[in-house]
Amino acid sequence: MIRLIATDLDGTLMSADHLTVTQRTINTLKKAHDRGVKIAIATGRPLALIDNVICQVPFTDYIIYSNGACVFDRNENKIIYSNLIKNYIAREIIDYLLKNNVFFEIYVDGKSHYQLGTENLFDNTGFPQEFIDEVIKTMTGHKSLLRFLGGLDVEKITLYSVKDEYYKIFEEKLLSYDLSTACSFKGNLEATVKSADKGRALEGICKVIGITANECMSFGDAGNDRPMLEFAKFSFAMANGSDECKAAAKYLARSNEDDGLAIAVEEYILR
Repeated sequence: MIRLIATDLDGTLMSADHLTVTQRTINTLKKAHDRGVKIAIATGRPLALIDNVICQVPFTDYIIYSNGACVFDRNENKIIYSNLIKNYIAREIIDYLLKNNVFFEIYVDGKSHYQLGTENLFDNTGFPQEFIDEVIKTMTGHKSLLRFLGGLDVEKITLYSVKDEYYKIFEEKLLSYDLSTACSFKGNLEATVKSADKGRALEGICKVIGITANECMSFGDAGNDRPMLEFAKFSFAMANGSDECKAAAKYLARSNEDDGLAIAVEEYILR
């Protein structure tokens, strides 16, 4: 019996506009939730960029954000888990990135922060402008990112528009700090502590509510979803997902544009 559904957002739960959830998917998840199935969303986004999703799926129980660095319990209204990049490591990486002409952001306390003056380094290669506009509203620019950071630890560091010839260089630099890296779309590079990922976060939620991986269903489309697809017994890669994602999942769902998540939930839980 499936007692928990965990789903990625962009490319999975969300429509192609990255902003909306189809009515069929909302209705299907609500029916599952009414039967006692817990709902978790698992995303690389910061907590501040999830409000629009929660407005559409208000019965969500848990939010795994920043690629598993933190878990927020909506019923208890509190963070129940965090696993952060230490301040001294984050400061060294920020200093390095600022010297190497790449646009990046850091997630601190559920919000996105970046260095003013680096915006021109971002190249939108496929996201709808409406979505980019929503993202910008949740970001805070600083004259000195290092001064803002002070002694705070960091949830995640995300690089954008990384050119192919520099990708491996940046990745190896991040790995040299014993961090874990993931990619959600072309030119993207994300770093968290090695022990923070969506799979470990999902496993933690399962322990909290007293269930096993055999009672868990997960959905994803990108490399950062791999750990939770490997963890859950009923794991689905979206048809639009990456090869890495499909190799990790036990099943294949239809694409996010074809209500793949809803169809799978209807078949495995509601039927």
